[in-house]
This record gives sequence, structure tokens and C-alpha cells, in this order.
Amino acid sequence: MQPKFVSIVGAGGKTTALRVMARALASYRVLVTTTTHMFPVPPPDCRTVLLDPTPSKLLEQLRLPGAVCAGQSAENGKLCALSPALLTQAAAAADIVLCEADGAHCLPLKLHRSDEPVLSPQTDLCLIVEGLSALGKPIRDAVHRYALCPDWAQSPDQTVGIPELLYCVRETVAACGLPKEKLRVLLNQADTPTLTELAEPAAQALVEDGLDCRIGSLHADPALLYRWIYAE
Repeated sequence: MQPKFVSIVGAGGKTTALRVMARALASYRVLVTTTTHMFPVPPPDCRTVLLDPTPSKLLEQLRLPGAVCAGQSAENGKLCALSPALLTQAAAAADIVLCEADGAHCLPLKLHRSDEPVLSPQTDLCLIVEGLSALGKPIRDAVHRYALCPDWAQSPDQTVGIPELLYCVRETVAACGLPKEKLRVLLNQADTPTLTELAEPAAQALVEDGLDCRIGSLHADPALLYRWIYAE
């Protein structure tokens, strides 16, 4: 069964994931939104952007094929969440909902506070994105909220390797609180053969955890998520 409500969390490619999926699903009626904050996804990835939409305006737009990016106006040009009632209405009207449910301040990895990620109870599938560009960088420069790990708070200059990558993925899995069959893990930013090879032990470990995990690059292969989630 294809998921209707897809929440996207983690770091290192969430917005790219939204964009490529919105474009790939253009023949459907798609709502692109957030439960936290995000920058609008404008054309050509979404057909239109609605700021502070009335229910009638949003539902009117969702009668047409193509992706509609909608949310409440927030600071710095960002969108924040629609009201729960409007999200419920819009999700019922749409064929598919793509929802950014996490923030990472443009870093490739992150740890979560107790109130993160912000998953809608309507979530059918949660895509966890993690950025391989973190490998080899100091933790302080690669992991959002790294100080939530006491060891990293004391030694933020240590380098991100496979154990640190796995720690972030597993922490995100725990923070989501969903059954593993509702999770997919993308080790993104595998933009070179070397990064792909480095990530293979991490992917294998996550598969052994019972997770559906893939290594890929959304820039090099933007159709990856559509094939994986909707076409296979």
C-alpha cells in the first residue's frame, strides 16, 4: 500500500527530498507542508505556494493535480504549521501529503530535543534523511544539537565517523517512536563512490537493526525516493 502521509525528518537533505518528491508526484494532488518551519517550495517543484490560506482557497487548489505548498507565515520568509483542523481537512482532500517535520539548521546530522521531531498522527511513513557529508568533519560543525550527547558536548572537535553517524540515525529512530515498518532511512549525499563505500557498513548495520535503509544521492538521482516509496 502506498503511503498517503509522508513525514520527512533528520538532516542532510530534507528540503531536497520534498522538492524531488513533489515534482515526481506532479500528476497527483499533493500537499507540501510542515509541522515545524521550512522555506516555501516554489515552482517548478510545487505548482503554487499559499501563505496563510483560508480553508476554501487551500481545498480549491487541492482539487487540481500538482503540488501545493501551504503554511502559515513565519519569520525570515519561512512557513510554519497549518492549524491541526486545516491540516486534517487538507490531508483528506489531497492524494498525498509531504510534511517536513524536523529542523537541522542546514547541517547534515542532528540530535533531538524531547519535543522533536513533530510528527503528525496521520503519518503513514516517516523518511529519515541523514547527510554523509558529515563524515570526516568535527562534530560541532556537522551535528545540530550535538551537545545533547554528553560525550560530544565535552569533545565537540572529535571527527564524525561511522559510529557517530549510526548514533544519530538510531537516536532519530528512537525519537520518532514509530514501528520500524513505518520508517525508511536514506543515507544521502553519497555523491562520490568513496562516500558510498564508506557508508556501506552503516547501511548494513541499520538493515540488521530491522530498518529499510538505502545509500544514495538526491542530487545525482532525484527519482530515487519516488521509485523506492511509490514505484517499487
